[in-house]
Amino acid sequence: MPSGKKEILENQEKENIKVYTRYNFFNKTYCVFRGVPLREIRKRKPNYRSESGSTYYYTKHGVYRMSNHWGRAAKCQWRLVSDFPAEIDDLRLGFAEWGDFRENLDPDVDAYYISVDFETKKVGYMHKDNPNYDQVAVLRSADATRKLIKQIKNLLETYKWAKYYDYDDLDEFREEVVTRLINSNISLNELRRELV
Repeated sequence: MPSGKKEILENQEKENIKVYTRYNFFNKTYCVFRGVPLREIRKRKPNYRSESGSTYYYTKHGVYRMSNHWGRAAKCQWRLVSDFPAEIDDLRLGFAEWGDFRENLDPDVDAYYISVDFETKKVGYMHKDNPNYDQVAVLRSADATRKLIKQIKNLLETYKWAKYYDYDDLDEFREEVVTRLINSNISLNELRRELV
């Protein structure tokens, strides 16, 4: 093994970071795959095909996954962030480097935080081990995160909920409400009562 790779592995072991490879990435992990065009795998044959029909293409640096279902996959949480449209039978291709995988903690463990792009009105969740985690957003369990994301999407995409409140700019008001939900443990109902 080249000395550079050996040093990286030793440092990861010292920091108690689990190292993921083609042999263990599918075992209770969380990962955000980035969307890539299908042409990236056109000359490759799949290394593995799951019972649900997803195909996997291993590389030295990571894995391509082509699937029509993302989110919960067996005991994993795999998200796809992509601007590429589905091309065939709602199939989308994503790529993740081996270092992008994190341990998917038990469902009741507070391991996820919510992030929102207010310009595009996109809501997502990230693992607490994400190096971009600002330590401000509240960590939640997988189920609590999914429930709050659904509520936040409703706040971002509709306007009828806001007609009972006094505000000057709806977009600013939305951002204020959503940011408060993300950064505290207050429920949406409690926040609504406070805002009246």
